[in-house]
Amino acid sequence: MNLRLHVFFGQLLWIVSVLNGKTVEGIPGYGRNLIIKALPAIEDFQSNVYEVFMEPYLYDPRSIGLQAIAYLKADQDSGVTGELVFRQVIPNGPVVIEGNVTGLPAGLHGLHIHQSGAVKENCQDIGPHFIAYYGRHGGPRDNIRHVGDLGNIKAEEETLNVKIIDHLISLAGPRSIVGRSIAISKSEDDYGRSSTEDSALTGTSGPSIACGVIGYLN
Repeated sequence: MNLRLHVFFGQLLWIVSVLNGKTVEGIPGYGRNLIIKALPAIEDFQSNVYEVFMEPYLYDPRSIGLQAIAYLKADQDSGVTGELVFRQVIPNGPVVIEGNVTGLPAGLHGLHIHQSGAVKENCQDIGPHFIAYYGRHGGPRDNIRHVGDLGNIKAEEETLNVKIIDHLISLAGPRSIVGRSIAISKSEDDYGRSSTEDSALTGTSGPSIACGVIGYLN
């Protein structure tokens, strides 16, 4: 029996193969691999969470992986627009977000994935932040956070170039953001640090001033 496990602990990728009763460690190879992502327990909040995936038959580790895109449109008269591309090379691995945003007022603005992709004439119907497993708002490096909490982006010039790497969102599986929306908030995200109900839900980052539906590129 040949069994290969890809085990993620935070940002660590650990490959273990069992071949004829012997354990072999190495890099991802060929074939259909079983991928396990372990999210650590949080004391007095939740136990360990494990996600198990099997690579599709046609998965090629040399491929570009999954890609998605969102075209940001201004909410009412904010004047903020942009384009963000999402790439995930390793199944269930980190997602790289790259693109540009124009028209943002100078300063920090929260960036979040929202539950719904119902972007119409404005951003009022996109729902709360995409929660999945976690019920409290946080920063992108926090153990407790919504899946959709991507932190802040900082505008200094007319056009802002964005590059973010996040290890919790995904382009497939139970944490998939495809079909949902991404939105930029009017104000800075406080990462849930203030002792208010709004901080625990949204980071007190205010209303969305631009948003777009996330859809597959390939």
